[in-house]
Amino acid sequence: MKTLIAILLLLGLSTNWSALGGGAGLNVPQTSQGDGILKSIQNASVTQSGEDLVVTRKDARTPIELVFIRCQGLGVQYQDNQWWVLPVSASGAQVDANKALWVLPVDATSKDRSWYIALHGGNLHAKMTEAGLTLTLDAESVTLSRAMARPHSDAFGHRFSLEMPGGAELEEALAAFYWGTMLPSVVEKTMAANFPYSSGYVLSTLNVNSYAGSYPAVDHEFQIKGRLAMGSEADLDIVKRMIELQFKLINNDPERLFRAPTSVQPNGTREYHVRRNSQDNRQNAAMFPLTGDIEVIEEAWGYYEARKDATWLRSNIENLEHAAGWVLANTDQYGRVWSDVYYEDQVMKDGRETQAQAFAAHAFKLLAGMESLLGRRDEAAGFNANAKLMADVLIASLPMGYWNSKNQRFIDWVDRNGQVHDHIHLLANQLPVTFGYATADQVAAVRRLIDANVAEFERFPSFLAAKIADYDESEIGDGGPYDLCAAGRYWYWDAAFYASQGPSGILLDQLQTVAAEAAKDNYFMGERYDMDHVYYIDGKNAHGAEKYYEYPNVFTAILIEKFLGLSVPADADVSVAPHLKSYGSVEFQLPEYALRYSFSKDGFVLKNLSDKPRRYKVDLSALGFAAMRYRLRSRSGDGIVDARSTPTLLAQEEVRWTPVQ
Repeated sequence: MKTLIAILLLLGLSTNWSALGGGAGLNVPQTSQGDGILKSIQNASVTQSGEDLVVTRKDARTPIELVFIRCQGLGVQYQDNQWWVLPVSASGAQVDANKALWVLPVDATSKDRSWYIALHGGNLHAKMTEAGLTLTLDAESVTLSRAMARPHSDAFGHRFSLEMPGGAELEEALAAFYWGTMLPSVVEKTMAANFPYSSGYVLSTLNVNSYAGSYPAVDHEFQIKGRLAMGSEADLDIVKRMIELQFKLINNDPERLFRAPTSVQPNGTREYHVRRNSQDNRQNAAMFPLTGDIEVIEEAWGYYEARKDATWLRSNIENLEHAAGWVLANTDQYGRVWSDVYYEDQVMKDGRETQAQAFAAHAFKLLAGMESLLGRRDEAAGFNANAKLMADVLIASLPMGYWNSKNQRFIDWVDRNGQVHDHIHLLANQLPVTFGYATADQVAAVRRLIDANVAEFERFPSFLAAKIADYDESEIGDGGPYDLCAAGRYWYWDAAFYASQGPSGILLDQLQTVAAEAAKDNYFMGERYDMDHVYYIDGKNAHGAEKYYEYPNVFTAILIEKFLGLSVPADADVSVAPHLKSYGSVEFQLPEYALRYSFSKDGFVLKNLSDKPRRYKVDLSALGFAAMRYRLRSRSGDGIVDARSTPTLLAQEEVRWTPVQ
C-alpha cells in the first residue's frame, strides 16, 4: 500500500484510490491532481522502474485492465514478418496489438502526457467507447512509459531532437503531424480490413465524410515521401505495401494497359479514367492519366535506397516496366509525353505539360539505373535512351519543345490544338533546373524568374503559379478553381529546387510558416485550393477536405530531407547535407539514421549512434562556411577534404570537420 501511494505521489497522480481485494487495483479518478488521461489500472500491482511503471498481473485467471479517457490510441503489431500500426479513435473501434500500444491525449497541445505500453509477451486488446479507451492485457506484465502529448519519436520510441533557434517549434510540428495525421491515416487493418484492397490502403483525409478512398495518383507519392523521411521500420513497411498496392492496381487494369488509377474506393471501385469539363464547357481533360505510373518509379527507387533490397526490386522490375510502358504509349516519336493533367485537380491541361515531361524524364533515368543495378543492360540502355529523348525535347524551344525563347521561361502546357498556356508556372520552371536538364542560360533565366516572382510563389509554400488570376473559364474545371493556390505537392519540389541551389534561408522560412499555420488548428491542415486570395475570398486560408494528408507529409519530408539534410542514398548508409541557418545540434535516434550532428563557428561534428560501422556521405556546402577545405579528424587519423566527403564511422565514433581558412 505505502509503495503504491509513494509511486502515485511521485508521478503526480491522485491518491484517492481504493484496494478492494485481490482483483482490484489502482484507481485514479479524474481530478486536477490526477494524471490526465490515465483513469484506472485493475488486477495489477504497480512498481516503479526508473521513470517507468511496471504493471504486473495479480490474478493469472483475469486480464489486466487499463482505462484511459479523453484519448486516442495506436497499436503496434508484428505479423507476417512486417510491422503494422493500428490507429483507434472512433467510438466502437477496437484493435489487437502484440508489441505495444500508445495512448495519446486528443488535443495535440494538451498538458496531459501520452502513455507507451510495451508488452513483455502476450497480447493487448483495445476498445474505444464513449467513456474512453479500455485496454485488456493478456500478459504477465507490461511497462508504462510517459511521453509528451505528441511523442517526439517514431512508433518504437526512437527519439528525435532539434536544438537550435526555432527548433522547438519545428520539432513539435513534426511530432504533431506524425502522430496526428500520418499514423492515423494508415487504416489497412482497421477501417480497411475488409475492403477488397486493404494492404497499403492509406487515407488522404481523416475526414472520411469528404472521401474515404486511397489515391495512388498524386497522394501516394507524398504519403510515401513523408514516410521514407521518417524511416522507421514500420514506416518503411507501410511504404512497401503502398507501392505493392499500386502494382496490384496497375495489373488489375481491366483494359490491360497497366494504368495506375486515380483512386481505389472502399468498395473496390477503381477510377482509371476521370474526365472533366471546363467551366464554360468548351474544353475537356483527363485527370492524372499518367501520374501514378510515373510516380511509382521514383517511389520504388526511394524504397530500394532505404533498404537496399535487391530481391524486392528484382521481383517488381516487370511491374515498373509495365508502368513505363503505359507512359511510352502516350509519348510521341519526338519524346513528348501527352500527359493531360498531372498534379492540378481542376485545370484543363488537355495536352503536353512541362512538369509531366520533366517528371517522366527523371523517372525513366531512375528506371534505367534500377535496370543497370540488376544487370539488365539492354533494358537499361533502352530506358536511358527514352530519358535522354524526353530531356532533350523538354529544354527545346517552342513549338517542338517547352521553352519560350522570347519570354525566357518554360511554359505550363500546350493543348491538343497547339495553343500555348503560360501563367508562369512554378514547377514547370523549377523542375528542369532541379533535375539538371536545363542549359546554363536557362538556369540563369529561371533563377531570375523565380526571384522576380518570389512574393507570389511564397505567399504560402508554395503557390501554383505567379499569375493565378489569369486562368480563364476554359482552363478551370467545372468543379471549381481547385489547386490554383498553395499545395504541399508544389512545396515539396519548390523546396527541392532551393536545396539544389546551395545556401538559402527560404527552407527555414517555409517550414516555420507551415508550422505556425498548423499550430492554429491542433496541427491539422486542410486542402488549400485557395487561400483567401483570388477565387475564394472569405477569410479562410484553406478550402477543401479537412485533416488532409498533404502538408503533414511534405513538412516531414522537407524538414528531415532538405533542411536537416538526412536521407539514405543507394551508395551509403546515410547522407548528411544540412541547410541550417543557425548554429545548433540535431539528433535522430531512429535506426535509419542513428546519428547526432552539431554545427558551430568552429566546424561540424558528426557522431554515429549505432552499434555498427556506417558509411556517411557528408556535404557541408550549404552551411555557409567561408572555407572550401576542411580538416577531418577521426580515430583513424586526420586529413584535408573538401565540402563533400565520405567517411566511415565506427560504432559510437565521433568525427570533426574544421574549416581551413
